Amino acid sequence: MNYAVVLAGGKGQRFGNGKVSKQFIELTGVPMIVYALQTAEKNQHIDEVCIVVSEKEEENVRNWIRQYGIKKVKFFARPGKERQRSVYNGLQEIPAKARDTVMIMTAVCPFVSQRTIDKHYEMIKEYDATITVVKATDAITFSNDGKRVNRTLQKKKLYLQQGPQVFRYGTLLLGHKMYMEDEEYSKTDVTEDSELVLNIGVECYMVLGDRFCIKVTYPEDLAIAESLHPLFAEQEKRYDNEQDHR
Repeated sequence: MNYAVVLAGGKGQRFGNGKVSKQFIELTGVPMIVYALQTAEKNQHIDEVCIVVSEKEEENVRNWIRQYGIKKVKFFARPGKERQRSVYNGLQEIPAKARDTVMIMTAVCPFVSQRTIDKHYEMIKEYDATITVVKATDAITFSNDGKRVNRTLQKKKLYLQQGPQVFRYGTLLLGHKMYMEDEEYSKTDVTEDSELVLNIGVECYMVLGDRFCIKVTYPEDLAIAESLHPLFAEQEKRYDNEQDHR
């Protein structure tokens, strides 16, 4: 079985909207979370979906599921204080076996291409962990204190991580458990599951994504997403046509 866990429990404090969490704000007239759900619904590899969402928002999400004809959502989980705990809570809700796969998606990345997901499922046949990346186009500066430059990393070998990520269920679950059981390590804030997997010695492989897959973090990102939507829709239509003619 192939599961997807959609993270929709964030409060979106950086977005600056105290009334509506960003994952529920409308993008081209559609609640943003619906894009992730429709992406999972459409993909032939994904069997069942778990949504990590707060109790007070669950009924709204259930209404959208009915309104937009989403059939694959079978489970709901509650968010934790940090992203790591939210993912772990989602993993606990799905009845997966060790060799099943789980795709971690976020409700604030509305434009995940079917091509990217298909490449993940092709690669996960050989490996236990895959992440989506794009090549860095700028150098990246590292600073310990946010004031002074400690190191500048040149772009040639750098990649920016996107969503989604796909793992063997047993591998990812073990990574989370080892993190939570390590008293010192668990004090650090982990924002990507790939770090947990690498920490237990599992190699993680890269799938090249595309630049449509932006994460809506700030208000200006929403405007960018609105502008990108027609181009992304056209890309997806072309991919559908390619698949139809194979």
